[in-house]
Amino acid sequence: MYTVGMDSHEEPTGYTLPPLSDEFLFQVIFCMEDQANEYCVDLKDGVITESAFVVDRREIDPPRFLDLPPWYPSDGFRTMEKFVSTLRNPIYRERLRQVLQSGKGVFRQFKDVLHEQSSLERLWYYYKDREIRRRIFYWYERHDEAFRLARLGEEAPEDGPGELIREDFAITTDARPYLEEIAAAGARIVERLHVSGQRTDLHIAVQVREAWKEHVDDKHVVALSLSGQFVAFIRYRVYAEEGVAVIRCYAVEDEFQGLGVFHYLFDSLCAILNNQGIREVVVRLAGESIKIEHMFESVNPVNLTRTISISIPHWCDDISNIEQSSFV
Repeated sequence: MYTVGMDSHEEPTGYTLPPLSDEFLFQVIFCMEDQANEYCVDLKDGVITESAFVVDRREIDPPRFLDLPPWYPSDGFRTMEKFVSTLRNPIYRERLRQVLQSGKGVFRQFKDVLHEQSSLERLWYYYKDREIRRRIFYWYERHDEAFRLARLGEEAPEDGPGELIREDFAITTDARPYLEEIAAAGARIVERLHVSGQRTDLHIAVQVREAWKEHVDDKHVVALSLSGQFVAFIRYRVYAEEGVAVIRCYAVEDEFQGLGVFHYLFDSLCAILNNQGIREVVVRLAGESIKIEHMFESVNPVNLTRTISISIPHWCDDISNIEQSSFV
């Protein structure tokens, strides 16, 4: 077996790293993040100890002790930069970028901003934990051949981001207390589309207004924060005879975008529809919502319709030109 704390020309020491159990892994992570002290592994006893407490023993038997992988403040800063670059929520992405560029109290400010949004804060800890675990796995691979050959276990925490989202939001099908928030979300979307001044956005604004009109047959799934705050919704209609549901409109509040809330809502909706025997769901994509199309790629969605916009003046001019040319 490969041994640690030795060069290839040295005699084997007989020391090996302890198994990378969850308990030992958590101890390593805790010690790596402690910037006030330095730690090493006592390979003989299989425990982690402060380096300052084993100076004498280390001089007598150097291969017995192995320094933990370093995790400097600069590593933490780079991890924060990488995390921010992955965010899809434009509001928090920009705020956190400003924090990173402020140059003063960056770590404290970063945590304060994340603390405002519990789901985002949990995603950050998940991301950071995954980065540290990768460092530890690489360290184990360098110093333990048995671990390198076996390569057992996952680099990331057991609960992925999807599980984190489910712990931070509640789903309800009773939209009556939130109809004002739903209407306000539609009004904001229409306003943004009008402000852009783009021709295509003006057309989409018309579609949004139509989709947001309430109908007696409409049903909803609504996402709420654990404090009861309105977060997102999907409005849909079921055509039981055809076994089809049509999503009429949906929205996620700005501060909760990019966290996977819509995915969670859609999962919940599909579970409800599946229990009702509904076999297909139709999703209309337009404008910004086209960005979520990739979410459905794994199930090979079928294109049903295509909507186009025709310029009436151009069409009339074209007809006029055709009529004139017919008399030449």
